[in-house]
Amino acid sequence: MLSILDKEILRILKQKQLTTYQIAKQLKISWSTANIHCYKLMSFGMVKGKPERPRFGKEKIIWWAK
Repeated sequence: MLSILDKEILRILKQKQLTTYQIAKQLKISWSTANIHCYKLMSFGMVKGKPERPRFGKEKIIWWAK
């Protein structure tokens, strides 16, 4: 069952690809909450994620709706 937050994440990911940080910032939630919900949606097959490895800094995941 999808929560209201899951539905909001899907709504914004249908518009464009975003990182976990960008999703969290837009929805005014913590990064870890956004990350948990994105992985939940990925397990349901509703979103996809791809790691982005910048030359410097931490690895990011780019999310988009299927």
